[in-house]
Amino acid sequence: MKKWSLFLAGVLLLAACSNEEAEPAETEEADETEMAVEQQGMTEEGFITQVSGEDILVNSIYFSIPEDVNVQFSDGAETTEGEIRDIRTGMKVSMDYQGPLAESFPMQGEAETITILTDEDSVKQSDALEAFINQEQLPRLIMMGQPIVRDNEIGFLFSNMETGEVSEVRIDLDTHEYTIGGEPSE
Repeated sequence: MKKWSLFLAGVLLLAACSNEEAEPAETEEADETEMAVEQQGMTEEGFITQVSGEDILVNSIYFSIPEDVNVQFSDGAETTEGEIRDIRTGMKVSMDYQGPLAESFPMQGEAETITILTDEDSVKQSDALEAFINQEQLPRLIMMGQPIVRDNEIGFLFSNMETGEVSEVRIDLDTHEYTIGGEPSE
């Protein structure tokens, strides 16, 4: 009985270590399933922190802007058409794109629809961020993740691409006063 168990264990071990490839039909089917998942429509909501040529940086993703991109304004109740020239640093936007994103830092994708959010809260947040960027003279700012809005304050981690320094900032939405790493602005 022991010999039979050892023989069976040896056969199973050899089968597990086999170099044989899976049948092509099985592999192709698995690849098609993975591709279908990756190509679903995606949305990224955040702030534009850089506009350069045919690219815009939203949070930590560079989006290339093709000529046929759909630009629109939305106040939450009504959507109106916009143009590429309406886009500026500091705006709160919702970006629709097809995945996957290029795995780089910052990540890269291609925008299909850019919705500039013009509701009262989004405009207030955009104005505060734009004031911060202009005051600190940060032409190359990357937000690390989604900004958090609490009470009357917006906070986020950012990386200054010029220095590589990562800091936390909190901006008062009414006064536009801010702290960087807990230190008040000058």
